[in-house]
Amino acid sequence: MQYTEEEIIAELKKSYGENAMFHPGQLEAIEAVLDEKRTLVVQKTGWGKSLVYFMATKMMRKHQKDKFTIIISPLLVLMNNQIDSASKLGLTVRTINSENKEQWNSVLEGAGTGQIDALIISPERLGNSAFREKLSHGLTRRIGMFVVDEAHCISDWGHDFRPDYRRIIELIQLLPKNVPVLATTATANDRVVSDIQAQLGQDIQISRGALLRETIAIQTIRLDTREERLVWILNHINEMPGSGIVYCLTVNDCKLVNKWLQANGVKSEAYYADVEAEKKSAIVDKFMRNEIKVLSATVAFGMGFDKPDIGFVIHFQKPGNLVAYYQQIGRAGRKPNSSAYAVLLYGAIDDKINSFFIDSAFPTEKDMDELVRVIMENPGSNRRQITAATNMKSGRVEKSLKYLEVNNDIYVEGSKYYKTMRVWKPDMERSRTITGKRYQELADMNNYAITTQCYMEYIARELDDKTAAACGKCSNCLGRKIFATDISQEDLDRAGKFLKEDYNVIPARKQWPEKGCYGKLSIEEKFRLQEGRVLSNYGDAGWGSLVSEDKYLHGYFRDRLVDASVELLKDFVKEHGILNVTYIPSLRRPELVKNFAERLAGRLGLGFFTGLEKKENAVCQKELNNSYRQWENVEASFEAIQFCSGNTLLVDDMVDSRWTLTVCGYKLLKMGNGSVYPFALANSAGKGN
Repeated sequence: MQYTEEEIIAELKKSYGENAMFHPGQLEAIEAVLDEKRTLVVQKTGWGKSLVYFMATKMMRKHQKDKFTIIISPLLVLMNNQIDSASKLGLTVRTINSENKEQWNSVLEGAGTGQIDALIISPERLGNSAFREKLSHGLTRRIGMFVVDEAHCISDWGHDFRPDYRRIIELIQLLPKNVPVLATTATANDRVVSDIQAQLGQDIQISRGALLRETIAIQTIRLDTREERLVWILNHINEMPGSGIVYCLTVNDCKLVNKWLQANGVKSEAYYADVEAEKKSAIVDKFMRNEIKVLSATVAFGMGFDKPDIGFVIHFQKPGNLVAYYQQIGRAGRKPNSSAYAVLLYGAIDDKINSFFIDSAFPTEKDMDELVRVIMENPGSNRRQITAATNMKSGRVEKSLKYLEVNNDIYVEGSKYYKTMRVWKPDMERSRTITGKRYQELADMNNYAITTQCYMEYIARELDDKTAAACGKCSNCLGRKIFATDISQEDLDRAGKFLKEDYNVIPARKQWPEKGCYGKLSIEEKFRLQEGRVLSNYGDAGWGSLVSEDKYLHGYFRDRLVDASVELLKDFVKEHGILNVTYIPSLRRPELVKNFAERLAGRLGLGFFTGLEKKENAVCQKELNNSYRQWENVEASFEAIQFCSGNTLLVDDMVDSRWTLTVCGYKLLKMGNGSVYPFALANSAGKGN
């Protein structure tokens, strides 16, 4: 490509001001890309990796107006952030993602006619065969530059490996040899770099810089309970500069932290994958404008997000590995000469959550065997039909199908799955090896939490940074605590009370798992449950642990649980005109829920009746793993035997899939019952209901 170094520098100053200068290594990386070299940039968060590909795109478009840059980017929040970054250079950048389907055709047309400078797509889009076809045949000749952002996702050994990233290599192989490929990441050790190099070519040029984050001061604090962690955050949040992020491993904890902070007058919002698109955008806008103090977030808010003045990152739990942790704390302190804090709250309970994530990361041989069998016996089945034919959770079906497809063991035409000619032979050794590596990474994370060395140096060495040195800012370097760790019993009691009073909503299901369920896919509104309430999360601090203890040890729900339920429901039943209570019967423990529901009705001053009967020989619901099987089981297991014309509270001890409550409510409503409102003592979070 034609360019001069002076031209590039002039463009930088034009866009960012006369005093703008490239960070060390940026200009060299831009020049390498413009010289049509394959380049891997491994630089710390905040270094400015996006400037490399956007500046290179700017220069390319000056001389090749029929070309555009394609960027593979893993997260929606990152895509939107990249578009904002590109606008500073006057670039027109469009995106194709799950939330703008109505724009896909116009975006692709714009790419094909030279109207856009860069196109950002998610790796998941490459899973769509029709989209791949259009990209590889219709647009390949117009691709002037190919960028793989967060390139560690390509590698089996990257902390955030994603199977869809494997398809990128296939697409790159279709590109003419003179099309430059740029891969960028902040989190690649020597092993990941070697793996990327093997996939993109040994001649790839590597730009690698120091990983020390000079502006961040780190402290780790052992706190074993949620109550302690909630109290610590509240006690110290106003000592933190500006606005910042509290990272949580689970959505439930993300919601919990947000509720706790809001209840105590701290401006906070929760950000996780299932937040609606419009609300996500509004939350990010508030955060960017510093209208909130805290963003309580899962990893859905992460890679590449650029807000220079984030003042702190607190981890409510310990992440599963150091590279993910480094990337997350790298959100903070991006402003030169600023001061930011990273505080890790950790304890033994975190390992249970991380172990679940590690163990469920790869499909099992049994899962994939079952899916291959179903597809071979029923070629042309869609995902819903495949799920219905198995006893697997829909999430595991989706993950297994993706692995099988990426491995070319199956293929998709439209929405229908078929077996390829390839002989099915699972490579479980690879999965076991990577799982073992993940457990080693978790052990390294545990060692980091208790190290007496400099925290930043410890991380940099793990990432094979040859320039790693002590930061001089962390609590270990200073030889003292940055933030106090003492917590009063009074504050703990208040947090404990909050956990006990916290409840979740039981949303109403609006669709059956198959059209074959009662003849329709949609649940008619008149036969639909109303929104309900659940007292606790099963096994958690607060009421959840008492529910577990009483169900399995005592066989009787104590009066304190009745009292807590009355406190939660007394206004709810008045607001909704609830007149009666009935319950989900059980053959294994016939008196447990019945007795509780009867006492609850008496305390609330409501009528009580037995509206449902449990049939014999039913499979235990928690042994079934997907919606169709669960619906089928409940449909065969219960029948309505009595109804009341008034609104009714339908009581169970546990709620998970909601199919037991949904189907039993449907049967009561079909019989003529008034509106049905579900209530459960605990959300069993995947343990069955």
